[in-house]
Parts: sequence; structure tokens; C-alpha cells
Amino acid sequence: MSAQGQGGPQQPGRAQSAGLPVGRFFGVPLFFAPSWLIVAVIITVSYSDVVVKNVNNISQAGAYAVSFGFAVLLALSLLAHELGHTAVSLALGTPVRRVVIFLLGGVSEIEKEPQRPAEEYLVAVAGPLVSLALAGLGGCLLPLAEEGTVAWVVLSLLIWSNLAVAVFNLLPGLPLDGGRLLRAAVWWKSRSRLTGTRAAAWGGRGVAGLVLLLGAIMIRPEEGLAFGNLALAVLLATFIWIGASQSLTAATVTSRLPGLRLAQLIRPALQVPPDLPIAEALRRAWQTGTRALVVVDSTSRPRAVVSEAHVMAVPEARRPWTPVADVARPVEPGLTLTDSLTGEQLLAALRQLPASEYLVVGRDGGIVGVLAAVDVARVLQQGRLPSGSPA
Repeated sequence: MSAQGQGGPQQPGRAQSAGLPVGRFFGVPLFFAPSWLIVAVIITVSYSDVVVKNVNNISQAGAYAVSFGFAVLLALSLLAHELGHTAVSLALGTPVRRVVIFLLGGVSEIEKEPQRPAEEYLVAVAGPLVSLALAGLGGCLLPLAEEGTVAWVVLSLLIWSNLAVAVFNLLPGLPLDGGRLLRAAVWWKSRSRLTGTRAAAWGGRGVAGLVLLLGAIMIRPEEGLAFGNLALAVLLATFIWIGASQSLTAATVTSRLPGLRLAQLIRPALQVPPDLPIAEALRRAWQTGTRALVVVDSTSRPRAVVSEAHVMAVPEARRPWTPVADVARPVEPGLTLTDSLTGEQLLAALRQLPASEYLVVGRDGGIVGVLAAVDVARVLQQGRLPSGSPA
């Protein structure tokens, strides 16, 4: 199966390792995740009997080799499917972080969401079209191969597998391509991307239930891989359900972006010298009703922002002897925000440099306060301002 990564609000700084790098496509890194080996083993074992039955005079060892070869070609077909998404995204000017082939198929991690229903449609339909084209190419080549040969069996398997990939991905539910097509249609009709996402995400939950139901109905205990196929159906249904649920959450978060204003989230900050003990700094903050600490030099210029988490990690017995400079992050490019930032601009600024606290300044460069990343997360996830924030 195939899924496209969501480009909405994401936690910056996540791990970039995705497995074995296999090359680049117009600058986009391509990876094969270690979990793909599980699928390769399953295909090698389960399809060896098919090869033995359909290839004349082949040994069991030869059948395993052919089955593994088919597994590799199927992975390359999935990669081509994802490159279809990637090519259209790049053509539309949307960056793609990476492409990963993993246990359940592949994913193109697109940096941001399309801005129009037409873009959504074009990106989503590209993958299934590539899979259908590969199936068609196989169909053209099949008459050239003699029945009962390795080439004939491998081509037959590739035709049906690419058709299955295309049809499955066109099911109307996120995170599948069909879900993005459904979202594009609802978005175009309702003129609301949020409405389209919600419809497609609920469609994805329906698809997950259907996959699980069919997996249970089609199980044949007499077949050697029956319970393995059921386990795969459960895994696939779980993946789709989680992806659909994440889409619902992302849609809710995105809908709250227009109301996100840095000025409403600023924590009043107390300016302290770098050698002031933590205990004394906390006492002064409590007395003045401030909720953050900014380390300044002798000319009152900001030099660092004190980390609340680092302060809490210092035992109380050591706080009278530990200077605030030891639990502060030096101010660097990207750690200073202007108090006029809102919505997407604010989120983009946070993505540039992940941190727990940021220094907030006014247009004149003066210290206004501190922004805590947890406060932004609370607004986006719960839709309410943190306690103590100005309305």
C-alpha cells in the first residue's frame, strides 16, 4: 500500500534515519526500511509454491530464488508508485522530504499540504496511475514470454500485484491515495479543506474496518499461511486506522492555526544576571509574578533563556549553589521571535529551530517575554490558551 506523509503541523527535529539509503530522485533521498525484509521473507516463502507449480522443471531452491526476485521487483514497483507522487509534488513546487519503502508499502513524505483541490488530486492520482502503467507494461510483455518459464510467472505476478496496489490505494479513505482523492472532491464541493479531510479520514476508518472484516472472513485454517495473512490484515487495518486518526487530529490542529497569536502566549520574564543562583532567581520570579527567566549581561542585553525543564531537574539542595547560566540555552539565530508572529508564520519559525523556550522581543528589539513550546502545543491540541495568558 501507499501513503503520503502529511505536511501539516509537525513536531520539528524528528529523526531523519529511515533505513538503507538507495539513491536520490531529483534530490529526494530514497530509503528501504529494515521492516521491508519481513515482507521479502514472507513473499519468498509463500510464493515459492506458486513458482514450483507454474515453472517447468524448477527446483525448490530455484523457486525460492525466483520468489525473492519477485519480492525485489515488487519493492521497485512500489518505489515507482511513490516516485509518481514525488514527481508531481516537485512539479507543483512542493518539496518532498524523503521516500521510504517499508513493511506495508511505501510513503512519500511531502513537506506541506497542497493549497488547492486540483493539486491534491494530481498528487494523489499519480501513484495509482504509475501502478496501472506498470501492470499494462507487464501485460504487453507477457505474450512475448513462453508459458511455464520464469519470465512468464514473474510477469504474471507483477501484473496482478501492481493491479492490486492500484485498486487498493484507490479505496476512499486516508491515508490511502483514494482518501486524498475523496478529500479533493469534498474540498472542491464544500470549499473547505477541513470538511474534506474529515470525510476522507472517516472513510479511512471505514476502510480499516473493511480490511479487518475481509481478513477474518477469508481465513482458511487449512492453508499454511492463513493465520499469517490474518495477522497481516490486522496490521494493515491498524495502520490505516492510525493514519486516518492522525489525519483527523492534523485537520483539527490546522483549523486552529488562524487563531494562533504569539502575543497571547507570551510568559512574562524576569531578567537575571548569569551568576544568580537558581533558588534566588525562582524566589524573585515568585515575588514578581513572572513565569520565565532571561539571562542578561551587564548592559541588559539578552544572552540566554532559562529552561524550565532543566531547572526542575536540579535538586532543591543544589539550587542555592547552581547559577542560572548552567540551566539556560544561549540565544542564537532562530531562538528569538518577534511578538507579532501568528499562525503559519509562528509555526514555521518554531520548526526552524526546535526548543522548549524562545526569547520574544518587540519591534524595537526589547525583551517582551518568553514563549514556551508546550503552550503552543496546548493551544493547537486543546484549542485553549494556557492559564495566565492574556485574552
